Amino acid sequence: MKKKVIWLLGVVSIGAVIWWLFSDDYDSGKPTEFYMIVDNMDRIKKSGHEIFVVHNAPYDTLEIKKVIEKFNLETLPVDSLKKYRGYGRIFYRETKYMTRHFKEGDPYDPEYSSWDNTQDFRNHFKDILMTTSYSINPTGNGKCYYYYWLYWNYWNNIDAKYDNKVKIVFYNLDSLYCAKKKEYGIEE
Repeated sequence: MKKKVIWLLGVVSIGAVIWWLFSDDYDSGKPTEFYMIVDNMDRIKKSGHEIFVVHNAPYDTLEIKKVIEKFNLETLPVDSLKKYRGYGRIFYRETKYMTRHFKEGDPYDPEYSSWDNTQDFRNHFKDILMTTSYSINPTGNGKCYYYYWLYWNYWNNIDAKYDNKVKIVFYNLDSLYCAKKKEYGIEE
């Protein structure tokens, strides 16, 4: 009898682990899709940022980084970056309330809160997957920076919220792009 109980507990434990591993909404057989919800480019100040909602985003941090950096390399040309001193992108996971139709200031549908049902980015800090940004030296002859920040495990360890922030120094944007494209197997 004791062996049957142990065997049953083992089967239930294995089943629970398998269910937990595959219970998220990520489907590796389907493509990850990006939807721009904010495009804020200031040509006078030579800076800008864009905000995207990511549908079917992976949960593994290395896979998130790979998918987002690859998307940036394919959709953000070097010539466009050279026009700006600073340029950034924020990527949110698509959820019930953070959707591709999100517009700050509009009411949530379905209702988010009976107290305040206004769409607000502050309600979705937990949904941020990653931010990326470039700081380009305007003279073109000095240090430039590429930053990325994976928001993994932020709420479990608030004191370590900047642990996943990485700064890469570069002098030539074309060389950085060439190296990154080679890393991800993107043909020029």
